Amino acid sequence: MRRIRVLFGVLILLLSVGAGALPALRLWWSWREENPIGRGAGLASRAGCLSCHGPNGSQGLPDPNGGEVPVWDGGVPMMYLDGVQEVREFIEEGVSKRRAASESARAERRKAAIRMPAYRGILTPRQIDDLVAYFAAISRLGRLDDPAAERGRALVGKFRCEACHGVGGSGGIPNPGSFKGYVPGWLGSDFAELAQDDQELRGWIRDGGIKRLTRSPLAAYFLTRQRLQMPAYRLALSDEETGAIVTYILSLRPKR
Repeated sequence: MRRIRVLFGVLILLLSVGAGALPALRLWWSWREENPIGRGAGLASRAGCLSCHGPNGSQGLPDPNGGEVPVWDGGVPMMYLDGVQEVREFIEEGVSKRRAASESARAERRKAAIRMPAYRGILTPRQIDDLVAYFAAISRLGRLDDPAAERGRALVGKFRCEACHGVGGSGGIPNPGSFKGYVPGWLGSDFAELAQDDQELRGWIRDGGIKRLTRSPLAAYFLTRQRLQMPAYRLALSDEETGAIVTYILSLRPKR
């Protein structure tokens, strides 16, 4: 009887340690997936950028003197910006050098009741880099060199893949019941564990899963248990379109 009590106590201890270890592991997994776009997203909220530009820069405040704060997507940035260097200038100085030299732009800025603040000296160079990366991912500023990747980016926008996987694949939203607690992004180690080659990535897109994981009892348990399931796009995408999305996602990943 005493032996049974001891074994039961050891079992309870192991379960308690395991229960405490999982939150710590999930913190480590989140830290491992950190990237400039994800850091920029958090910083945009803390620095007040989204107070004027709206969630993910999607809805600018109306200006009392006419017009509104520009949004970061939908082609609007092309009216104000000529490349990422001007994004940096706006963040650092509140205006780009080109617009500062334009009399009409200066008059427009003087009239506005809501003006872009300057963050030079407030944010570190690395933080500004992160904000630039986040803005560039949202605005899709500039065309990609590879036409297939450009096509894939448009399809990702059409099907709103980033609503789950994060802006620019920078990290997904919480997913209750999943192994790591969130929808995986496309930039870090999670991706390499889930899609070991191009064919597995195609499998995720076309079928919503891959045989390597569905045949594993442990992986299948969590894949079935998680609340958010990867949808299958087999009927929505042609082989060419699937290949374009694959090309785009792989173009985002760090070159090693």
